[in-house]
Amino acid sequence: MKWRIPHSCLAAVWLIFLSLPVVPDVLAAGNNVELSIAFSPGGALDAAARTLAREAEKELGKNIIVQNAPGGGGMTGVARLAKSRPDGSRLAACVTNALIFIPFRNETPYRPLEDVEPLLIFGQASPVLVTQPDAPWKDMDSFLAATRERGGEMRIGVPGLGTPSHIALAVMAAGDPSLKWRFVPFGGPGEAEAALLGGHVDAAASGVLPRIKKGQLHPLMVLAGTRLPALPDVPSLADKGFSDPGRGDSSFILLAPADTPETTLDELSHAFEKAAGSEAYLKILENFSVAPVLKSRQEAREFLRRAWAEEGDILKAAGIADMPAASPEKRDVGAAVPKGK
Repeated sequence: MKWRIPHSCLAAVWLIFLSLPVVPDVLAAGNNVELSIAFSPGGALDAAARTLAREAEKELGKNIIVQNAPGGGGMTGVARLAKSRPDGSRLAACVTNALIFIPFRNETPYRPLEDVEPLLIFGQASPVLVTQPDAPWKDMDSFLAATRERGGEMRIGVPGLGTPSHIALAVMAAGDPSLKWRFVPFGGPGEAEAALLGGHVDAAASGVLPRIKKGQLHPLMVLAGTRLPALPDVPSLADKGFSDPGRGDSSFILLAPADTPETTLDELSHAFEKAAGSEAYLKILENFSVAPVLKSRQEAREFLRRAWAEEGDILKAAGIADMPAASPEKRDVGAAVPKGK
């Protein structure tokens, strides 16, 4: 006996199929890809992401249109991406503080571990603790010795409280009672450098490779767990026996909207991973205090979840757990991020 499906049933199934939402594969369709950089032009992230995009174009066979979307320490760029259609046509590059540090203590218009999907981590910002060339301390050991001798009189300029450089130094001080510094916050690394050169602080944290190479500033230590290829003789936190608490907040990360098809994510991540290993990309990093750290999609996802889980303890260790990441009158307000993620 043969079973026959009534035409009316076939028609109903066909109508249901047609009503399902379709997300086109933009990569297969040959359309351009737009990449938003969550900071202003001219910085390390901007230069790195633009070079990465140029190299990835060769693998994808299509144009990547780069634009800057600064604001809120990266929140603006991430929020825009989270609302984009998940078809591979929109990507964003930011620093992981927009996914960990800021939303951990502020309300943000996106859920950092759910509304976006990491494609790869393509570098780690590594601030450098610098001093004037004619300062009495010529290396980190002598700077630490002077710190202990002066008993809390040493002043360090930082590009904002709660930045990776400030957290790293605060954790150092919290772990060693003999290290007492007066942190002086500025609006950015340029202001901290100017204060140092003007004699208003004893040291400053910044990523100032051009000035260091010209001898205008003297490097003491890289405030990250690994040395910089451009400054091979400058020790890192690990070299001096200190932990690297800022690693969860200071990595460069490439994001796609959540729910982007797996095949599209695979194609994009493959192209950008290959770009991150190119000679042109590694060459551009030599101009900035950025370590060539590379993590795949899965590694980046696990890194973010681990960093989120550790952030509370890190901030408590630094003594800044109750400090907001942005001033209440300026921060964006949206769905709160649950602390138990």
